[in-house]
Parts: sequence; C-alpha cells; structure tokens
Amino acid sequence: MTNRENVYTGKTIPEVLFATSEYTGSTTSSVGRTSNSIWKAYLQKATDNSTLSPFVYKQVIRALIASFSTLHYLDGENSLVKVQATHSAPERAVAKKFQENNMILPILTVHQLTAKNDEQKRRYDNVLIQSTLWNEDTQRAERVISHADVPVSITYSVNLWTKYMEDMDQIAQNLRMRFNPSLDLVTPFTNSLKVFLRDESSSSSIVDGDREDRLLRKSFSVDVEFYIPSPRFKVTSTGRIEKIVSEVWLS
Repeated sequence: MTNRENVYTGKTIPEVLFATSEYTGSTTSSVGRTSNSIWKAYLQKATDNSTLSPFVYKQVIRALIASFSTLHYLDGENSLVKVQATHSAPERAVAKKFQENNMILPILTVHQLTAKNDEQKRRYDNVLIQSTLWNEDTQRAERVISHADVPVSITYSVNLWTKYMEDMDQIAQNLRMRFNPSLDLVTPFTNSLKVFLRDESSSSSIVDGDREDRLLRKSFSVDVEFYIPSPRFKVTSTGRIEKIVSEVWLS
C-alpha cells in the first residue's frame, strides 16, 4: 500500500454534525437537513481538500502501451519481431526522427485525443454510495461510503509507422484482431477496462528525397470506457471517519 493522500479526515459522526448550524449539541440528529445530505457535504469537502494524484489517465495509457507492445510481425527473414510501442510524440517529430535516421521501424505510438463524460452511464443525482469492505486484519466487515464513480470515455489515436507496406498489413491485421469485440485491459483500479476500435485510416507517405526513404502511417481511433474512482471513506465501529488510502482502488 502506498500513501497518495496528505489529508486526514479523522472526524466522528457527532463532529461532522456539529460542523453544521443545524446540530443541537445534545444528539447526533440534525434539523433541516437529512443525514444523507450532511454526509455528502462532508465527503465533498474532504475530497476537495485532498491531494490525490491524477494517476488514472496515466494508468490507462500505460496499459494500452503494454498491450500493444506484445504485437509481432514476420520480417524478410521469417523471424518474429516485436513491435515497439511508445507514448506518442507529435507526427512532425516522428517524421523528423525518421529523416534524421534516429528511429527504428516499425513503431507504434499512442496519444490521447479527447475525453468526455459518458452520458449513458452517468447518474442524474449526486448519489452517496454505501458498501462494505472486508478487513483481513480485524476479520470484520467495515462500512464504506463514497460518492459515485465518474464515467468517462477517452479517445486515443494509435499510429502505426512502417517502412514497408507488407509490415504495415501484418501489424494492422494483428492489431485489429485484438478487438473482438473489445480489448480488455487490467489496471490498478479495475480488472476489466473495455477498449473499442472506432475506425482505421491510412495516411500519405512521407518521403525523404535525399535517401529515397518513405514513412508509411496507419491511424486507429480507439475509445476507452471506464469509471474514475471516487475516494472511499471508512466508518469505524466507534463512528470515526477515515479515508481509505491505497494504491489499488476498488471500482
């Protein structure tokens, strides 16, 4: 477990209620607002004050690159060669490296195009999710509360760069076969990340007139659908609220 939070929420239920003007001071009940609305307000404040690193997007692109790094093709000597995959530099930079003889082909590059909310999966209200989590140390089930996870859809551009059309066709075919109908990835925050192939297009050749070399490119657009996990808070048997700090998020 690696700490990713600097904030500590160690509040008790009475302390949470006392922070509102409706609290009477003698009981844990409130006047004017439901307990659910008070919980949500407190969780929102604790989340806003947190220092959680934005690691989710990074883990997605790492998983994509790791998956595409397992692609192979047969070269002219019938040897099986692995395709190098990397986080993309802009197209002009890739072409410049090729012209400077500073890049080994074939190569596959990945970069993010767009990110948007998944309208079909989003909730229409700020829902408070309550669940239980088994504690191996205490051998007890613990109450966990959180806001609903945020559904997003991110589009990535996957660019395949080769020198020969035969290599291009082999690798493009192998890549397309991965999506049947989706490519499933495993990340630290989910064991089933769905990736869908949207379209495929070929780009014109880039020719270096001095060396009479060419650079072929085929572009794929892929959509990744997942939930950004919201921070989890544990309510102990004594009513104390603690944030669950973990490298691995449950979604």
